Amino acid sequence: MGRFPISFFAGAFVLVAGSAAAGPYRLPWSPSVSMELTQDCNDSFYADHVGSGRNAWDFANGTHFAVSAARDGIVTHVKVSSHSGCETAACVDLANYIVVDHGDGTASIYLHIDGDSLDDDVRCGQPVHQGQHIANAGSTGWSTGPHLHFQVNAVHANDMHLCECGEKGTECAADQAAWTAFWSTPKYPSLPVAFDEWPANACSDRRVARLVTIDRFGARVQAKQTAKPLVVLGIGGRRWSRLPVNDRSRLPFAEIPQPSRGAPSSAPPRR
Repeated sequence: MGRFPISFFAGAFVLVAGSAAAGPYRLPWSPSVSMELTQDCNDSFYADHVGSGRNAWDFANGTHFAVSAARDGIVTHVKVSSHSGCETAACVDLANYIVVDHGDGTASIYLHIDGDSLDDDVRCGQPVHQGQHIANAGSTGWSTGPHLHFQVNAVHANDMHLCECGEKGTECAADQAAWTAFWSTPKYPSLPVAFDEWPANACSDRRVARLVTIDRFGARVQAKQTAKPLVVLGIGGRRWSRLPVNDRSRLPFAEIPQPSRGAPSSAPPRR
């Protein structure tokens, strides 16, 4: 049975075991919206969707599009206090995020969320439902343009650093980030996901050359020709003047980003 935080008060959660599992994942945006896959899972061209974080995807369509919950769950972390980002590691802690615990030992992470874009009906410590609008895509943190970085991680066992930025995600400084509470590590890695509409876990270096269109008939994955310079969008996003042949450079930061100094959840998870 999965664990679900069911209430939040006075800085504490009540945790109960639940037998009802959430449904399958759906792509985290509204039907009939076209989206580019700008970085695939385990993408061999770049250095951030690899290792324990290999099961991650970056989506963009040139707008600050509405982000929907991919699966039912309880919101355990929200930060929307940042309004800036850049294309270097110096901005990693400026990322906004939403984390949704699914009660079965897994949690979805929505990264680079736009500042102050949390939906009025979403609160940390409260449930969200599949397809519900939760926030808008942005370019906060280590990012080169508005997009959504999405991944599903194993939940950090026994870590109680929850809702560190308050119910509405605005009580943290812009450069505070609680990475150690939810980010992927060798012990708590990212996990493969197959969405209802699209077998994302194929991990075939699909990148920006594909267009994923969701409509009432499901997903259509279409080849897309473009002469535009490639822009890699992600936590390790870098801007390229041309398509690289192959980049196997080492990550410029540890596999789990170091928590910002003074962040409420900077202590490592309890074992």
